[in-house]
Amino acid sequence: MIWLLAALGALLVVAVGLLAVGGAVRRTEVDLPPVVFEVHDAVDWIAERLPEEAASRLTPGDVVRVVGWWLEFVGDAGLASRHGQELGGSDAAADGATAEQDAAVDHVVARALEVPDDEGGPLDAVAVVVVLDLLVVYLTELGAIGAEAQAGGEVGA
Repeated sequence: MIWLLAALGALLVVAVGLLAVGGAVRRTEVDLPPVVFEVHDAVDWIAERLPEEAASRLTPGDVVRVVGWWLEFVGDAGLASRHGQELGGSDAAADGATAEQDAAVDHVVARALEVPDDEGGPLDAVAVVVVLDLLVVYLTELGAIGAEAQAGGEVGA
């Protein structure tokens, strides 16, 4: 009789363990990993896709500066968040996002036109806007903005 109770107890412990582990796996399956923005990955991705005319007017260092100025604007505008914080979420926020995007372009182009001659002179405004357009495409494919993040948060080729 003791053997029967021990076997039944062991079976109960295994069943509870499997249910607990199964529930945890199911919950974590639904959660996508956070999207991490790496500047050097973004710069490489943008540099590979720059049209020839824009690429001839900008160095990789210029692309890094443009991305940095965009990040500066995003941080100053309060559009950046710490891991786990949500931003936006309403249709009104979507209308504001367009205005913020226009303001970001204005900010970055203004900074690009202020580059002193000893640092390469003013950057070409059209090439800067092309970089910003590609940055938005990169962030959208990464899942950082726009639609929900792709599984793994990886950008397609």
